[in-house]
Amino acid sequence: MRKRLFLVVLLIPLTQIIYAPPSSAGRPLTTDDAWTVEKGKFQLELGFDATRQDNSDREYSPSITLSYGLSEKADLGVGTGYLFMHPEEGENESGLADTEAKLKYRWMDEKEWTPGLATAAKVKIPTASETKGLGSGKPDFGINMIATKNLSKRSVLHLNLGYTFIGDEESNKELNYSLAAQYALTDRWALVGEFFGTNNLNGMTGDDPFSGLLGTYYLITESLIWDMGIETGMNNAAPDYRLTTGITSLF
Repeated sequence: MRKRLFLVVLLIPLTQIIYAPPSSAGRPLTTDDAWTVEKGKFQLELGFDATRQDNSDREYSPSITLSYGLSEKADLGVGTGYLFMHPEEGENESGLADTEAKLKYRWMDEKEWTPGLATAAKVKIPTASETKGLGSGKPDFGINMIATKNLSKRSVLHLNLGYTFIGDEESNKELNYSLAAQYALTDRWALVGEFFGTNNLNGMTGDDPFSGLLGTYYLITESLIWDMGIETGMNNAAPDYRLTTGITSLF
């Protein structure tokens, strides 16, 4: 019942988008946007996630991501974090998380009837400990197709479709997809929502996670943004819930 109620609430911003500021997706969304960091500028994202899995295992993770505008249409980002694992059974573990590097290129600017389009290539560097169960110990490679469309002066949608090559031989490929929306509550407050999921392409549906997130962000200044969000799993393969909050700084 709780997950069905969350689904109904999340449908509101995704189907009644009328006052969304035309801004990048960014935190707290996992959905990427077609825009890139301004050439010669940096974007720093600091975040903290608290997650409970469906089996009641708990995870806590501070994270950091730094992106740089390489050109008018391309940026490069590197992110990592630290994991605190608290399983329902067994001993707690902690350590460095995996590191991800991402190169994004916007190859079509948005026009009146067409969205902005971009492609992002990413690689997961296995910096998390495999022996502690914090990571697979194998690199992953992925490519993500991104579309962003402003529906009006104050409304925006983002659509992602990606493919990931998993280094772990037990699961060597994934199809990733998401849809996100944003709209403004005031000049500084915005409400955001998204659906996102993964298809393991193994012919089974029970292990394909599907989640929704509802959140907000606040423009402290033009270059400093605070955000928070709550994700809930729509099936047993997804986390039971995830709370996230963070700060984004542009400089």
